[in-house]
Amino acid sequence: MNCNFLEWSEQFGVGVRQLDDGHKELIDLYNRIVLVCEQELDERSICERLRSFVSYAKHHFAQEEEYMLKIHYDDYVQHKLEHDRVLQDAEDFMENLNGALTLPDGQAIVKYFKYWLLRHIMTRDAELRKFARKPYADRPID
Repeated sequence: MNCNFLEWSEQFGVGVRQLDDGHKELIDLYNRIVLVCEQELDERSICERLRSFVSYAKHHFAQEEEYMLKIHYDDYVQHKLEHDRVLQDAEDFMENLNGALTLPDGQAIVKYFKYWLLRHIMTRDAELRKFARKPYADRPID
């Protein structure tokens, strides 16, 4: 297995099925970015994978933010800012690809998203998991 791939682990969970399913999907989309950056290094393909990641991330982040508001999460603003930042960074990556993509460029994209996903899930989302109260954690988001 490629050392840049991420594999779902329960430690990535927040205890809300719908949000955990979203994290699984984000990890899968990240792994697709790894494949295209390390094997194809094709700008069009990388942009397609990044667009898929951004599209799904917007959906997932909206669900997560809705959940945070429901439980009156006290770190909502900072958490949302991190969501907004990664979406903007992905947009910037796509805008700045200029046809001269090199292997180090692909590696930088992979490194950034791996770092962001792991840090965000293991810190911000772990804090959310701690804050969440049991009655909310077991209830699916409408």
